[in-house]
Amino acid sequence: MDDIKVGLTPKQRAGNLLGSFGLIAILLIIFGFFSLLIPKLYFTWPNLRDMIRFSSYVGIGAIGMTFCIMTGNFDISVGSMLALAGVLGASVALKAGGIFGVIITMAAATLLGVINGLFVTKLKIPAFITTLGMYFIFRALAYIYTNNNPQYIQDRFWIFLGNGSFLGIPLPIYIMALCYVIAYLMLRKAPFGRYILAIGTNSRAAALSGINVDNIKILVFTLIGVFVGVSAVLNGSMLGAANPGMMGDGYEFQVITAVVLGGTALTGGSGSLGGTLIAAMVIVFLKTGMSNAQVNSYWQQVATGLVLIVAVSLNKLKFWLIGQTQ
Repeated sequence: MDDIKVGLTPKQRAGNLLGSFGLIAILLIIFGFFSLLIPKLYFTWPNLRDMIRFSSYVGIGAIGMTFCIMTGNFDISVGSMLALAGVLGASVALKAGGIFGVIITMAAATLLGVINGLFVTKLKIPAFITTLGMYFIFRALAYIYTNNNPQYIQDRFWIFLGNGSFLGIPLPIYIMALCYVIAYLMLRKAPFGRYILAIGTNSRAAALSGINVDNIKILVFTLIGVFVGVSAVLNGSMLGAANPGMMGDGYEFQVITAVVLGGTALTGGSGSLGGTLIAAMVIVFLKTGMSNAQVNSYWQQVATGLVLIVAVSLNKLKFWLIGQTQ
């Protein structure tokens, strides 16, 4: 290992440094800037705790998207998927209780992920086209099912999942940590991780080596549904309602931004769950800071767009420095 490090050029060292600490530096800069600008609102333990709690909404959903982009695909239906699963579960919770509502939310999101995967693999429709179509279909079904009426969540169990705490730490943080541990084990300690990296690098070569590419892709889209389902449960709990129009609005762009900012290559074949988690926090810290500073909502959208562009640029710079193509 030491011999390898000695052989690195200064440019490659700079690339490794950017990849390892670039996101952390951005997070600290954002936190430091708003802490100095609005210390009484931003630089407080309750605010920091809430920002990490809200990061779970984006961070958990970004896990499945990380797997998807690592295979060279996208899923832009996740926001609408979250809304449809959320209203289905919330409506069930009103009649059968929160536990059943949570189960239905998770099951519905998982099923929607499976449907996306089957369309992409068995019908050979490109992921972008499939999920773009489902983006409209899922949202429309959420409107139709609820007649555009919010489904209020009053069950104590469901509300506790997003607002409860243990040892002073919000429960969503524990849930997010558990999701990332499971995802890490799948990516680094199981054959599944090697398979998605192989598919993202060269799908045809992966198939020739004996990997069932279609099954892995179906599993990836299924996992997107699973993690979106968890996010839907937490988001509904935090808001106290599942609104078919507002729930998950813009969620797909936040999730994709987190994944790309976290260092996952758009062309597939590489990715970082740790980077995705930190990037999700960057997005929430930035958005919260701008909201606390009373920045116009349109300028907040401009800032989010700039973050995505910077994310891609930094990622390309990192690969250029270490001498790899993306």
